[in-house]
Amino acid sequence: MRFISTFKMGFKYLWRDPVIIAILVGFPILIIFVLGNALDSMFDEETRFSFDPPKVAVVAEEGSHLATFLQDDAVQQFLDIKFTDLAQAEQLITDGYVVAAFAGQGPSQPVLVLLPAQHDLFALVALTVIDSYQQIGAAAAIAMLEGRNIADMMGMEDVQVTNQPLGTRIPSAMDYYAVTMLIMILLYTGLNGMELFHKGLFSETGIRMRLSPINKPSLVGGLLAASTLTSFLQGMITFTFTAVVYGVYWGDRIPLIILTLFGMVLFSQTLCILLIVIFKHRNIVGGITQLVFFVTTFVSSGFIPVSFGALDRIFRFAPNAMAHTVIFGAVYGGDEAWMTTNIIVLFSTAAAFAALSFILGRRQMEA
Repeated sequence: MRFISTFKMGFKYLWRDPVIIAILVGFPILIIFVLGNALDSMFDEETRFSFDPPKVAVVAEEGSHLATFLQDDAVQQFLDIKFTDLAQAEQLITDGYVVAAFAGQGPSQPVLVLLPAQHDLFALVALTVIDSYQQIGAAAAIAMLEGRNIADMMGMEDVQVTNQPLGTRIPSAMDYYAVTMLIMILLYTGLNGMELFHKGLFSETGIRMRLSPINKPSLVGGLLAASTLTSFLQGMITFTFTAVVYGVYWGDRIPLIILTLFGMVLFSQTLCILLIVIFKHRNIVGGITQLVFFVTTFVSSGFIPVSFGALDRIFRFAPNAMAHTVIFGAVYGGDEAWMTTNIIVLFSTAAAFAALSFILGRRQMEA
């Protein structure tokens, strides 16, 4: 009964007024809605190319595989191509006339990428296009730029350039965005646990609760259950929104995807709770989590792998990367053994954080 009472108290606190409810439920949906519309417009025939394509220098022979790809209409509506030699390409970058330069010939040869010391969003656009070419092949990259799915790509001669198992389809832009954004949102829901445990353990209210005869495991367990359920509901509302409103394809292995999302919730909750138990101050924990969540989001690959060289073996166990592995694998086909490993590691890490939080928290409550 004490566990249930603590759970109700924590749950009501997190959902205590309309403003908080609007933030918990509405903010993730608002992010998907605003950024989703912005992304979706890039793949709308009428509004897709409302910006001036960034200028890019290309060092490649006319008729080569790379030149043919870059001269496709779909690519040229994203990039303003200027063919030149390597020396002139370097000079164009120095003069700021182009945002990037690419040198290469075909799919079997890596593309040399030259960037200015200070590059911006337009350089990122150019890099995204050329990365798609190298990772999934020219035909698939062009089809993605045109907003088409794998049904339009299958049978094209250079889809086999990729080493990624394609299954029967690959994600559209919105499918890809919904997965990566939902996982990032679930990471940030860990701040629910931080807020609730700070109030339940270290605020004036928390001190009174610690001095009360309430069973300590019931106190900690009730607060953890309340924050976890709140965050999981946030995730499921966002998940449902992307499927119903945007038609995001989540495949037919929904239970496995939901299990993965729940694992992300547990990971984020227990990590933030551990940090608040250690540091006790919300501002410190908020700063640490902002940095950690930003870095893990940045280094995590999605459906298309991003290489960081020797660091790949470490980054593949970033929480976002593990969730990406399982969800993209469940929807589009992946290594079942590796997916299982990622789920086990995700839940095991959350369990370790929870156990450490309980041990440290119990010592502080008894002090």
